[in-house]
Amino acid sequence: MKKDFRVNYTLVGNVVYGEGFEEDLKKLGDKFKFEKISDTFGILFMENYEVSNFEYLFNLKSIYRLEPSVRLSSLVNINRGTFNGVVANEDIGANFIKENPNLSISGKGVIIGIADSGIDYLHPDFIYPDKTSKILYLWDQTKEGKPPNGFYIGTEYNREDINKAILENDGSLSVDEEGTGTMISGICAGLGNLNPEYKGVAEESDLIIVKLKKIENDYNNGYLIAAMEYMNQKARQERKPLVNNISLGNNSLVGISSRLSYDKLFFEHGLCQVIGAGNESNTQTHASGKLGFNGDIQDVEIDIGEDEEILNIELWVNRPDKIDLYIISPSGEESQLAFVSDFNIISGLFNFENTRYTISFSYPFSYSGQQRTVITLANAKKGIWKIRLIGAYITNGIYNMYLENRKFIKPGTKFSKSDPENTINYPSTLNDVISVGAYDTINNSLWASSSRGPTIESVLKPDIVAPGVNIIGPYINKTYATGTGTGIASAYTSGAVALFLQYIQVNGNYENKAFVQKIRTYLSAGARRNQDVGYPNYSYGYGELDIRGLFEQLR
Repeated sequence: MKKDFRVNYTLVGNVVYGEGFEEDLKKLGDKFKFEKISDTFGILFMENYEVSNFEYLFNLKSIYRLEPSVRLSSLVNINRGTFNGVVANEDIGANFIKENPNLSISGKGVIIGIADSGIDYLHPDFIYPDKTSKILYLWDQTKEGKPPNGFYIGTEYNREDINKAILENDGSLSVDEEGTGTMISGICAGLGNLNPEYKGVAEESDLIIVKLKKIENDYNNGYLIAAMEYMNQKARQERKPLVNNISLGNNSLVGISSRLSYDKLFFEHGLCQVIGAGNESNTQTHASGKLGFNGDIQDVEIDIGEDEEILNIELWVNRPDKIDLYIISPSGEESQLAFVSDFNIISGLFNFENTRYTISFSYPFSYSGQQRTVITLANAKKGIWKIRLIGAYITNGIYNMYLENRKFIKPGTKFSKSDPENTINYPSTLNDVISVGAYDTINNSLWASSSRGPTIESVLKPDIVAPGVNIIGPYINKTYATGTGTGIASAYTSGAVALFLQYIQVNGNYENKAFVQKIRTYLSAGARRNQDVGYPNYSYGYGELDIRGLFEQLR
């Protein structure tokens, strides 16, 4: 087994590179390690997280882009068994469309791409009666073997490989240990072979599956970006429209609304990306405030109930403002004062807590123009920590501060005064995607944890909400389970978009409408709305997913 250099190096970011990059990097010795994922993209690690090392990188002309690399958490919570579970195909209008004999709509001819924990490809819900698989391609990034063409990690299996494994009842090609990928795939496009009531939304859509590699047991946006590129390439090869479903997110990078890598792939005919909005509205992982003038001071308190090995905190300041800061430990010890600068990293030690800190500044942040400040506390002791903010240049004074998603931190770690709004996760903050919140079909109310908008750039999100509470779907070991979260809601919406793409593009009825921007507008216009609620709003967006309403927009 290869020695994993990632253990002793710090994750720096995702690199889009050109000719000569690998040679340039070798000249810098052991300062950096690089994981090459494709011919133009990879993930970079640094031995010492220092400004001087970044200066080496900034001077390399072979680097086209160096973007932050962040971990992502699943937006699906699974409970084994189907007790109190529901299926929402009727609620969203899928049955109405699919049972119309004049339409013959089932998702046929459309691909749904899912990058997550993998898939239980032996589950009967992914196997046609002739014993062939719904899965066109499966790329397991975690398994060494024969990678896809143009990529350098993992193992790729095509439909023939999977069909052979099905005939031999061989589940060893790739294993979904967590079950979220299997469930999402089934809600999107499951056949319902074990139970017809649990059939997916677009049951005749093909699947492309990527089992995502992890860094220190966490998903990462670098491997996700590579997965998106892979699925896009395969869809072009198959000459079929593609719906990419993403049921992952984090509070990191929430200030970004424009895409970082592979921009050329979007605004493309027949390509649509649907993403869960996040599960963070009631988790006390976001705080906000406003400084009134230069020199104004405010404290943001973080209550750590149990020691945290690593605690990451992000501050985003509305442009063009600048805010200096320092940290105050529970014992009253103060960090260095961190002044806003173009790019800087300062670090130190809280002696009484034995907690190391790092504060890194980017102003203006390359991809959005705001001030982005990242604070990392290593061995953060329990107690009340304060981030003291000092207005350096204030016009509007608005700031937002985030902990990472609740799944990454201990139950007792939270902001003392939290704000449920502005909690849309990255990458659902991107402006060329469909962002989906979750509601409960039983009581027809918003799910309490469904992240709320707007984005911190004041973009309305989510676009719509879809069923996302106690939803029954396929699970590992040929079973069913229930899932909750906006990652479930995005799966329903991905299935809906697949049905729509079959009608407008595959069937050739309205091919000029097969762009994500147009589809998002039709979804919003066709959403079901409560007459007692004002729309759009930051909880429901434009309303609840309604596939019948979506199709009615074509009249």
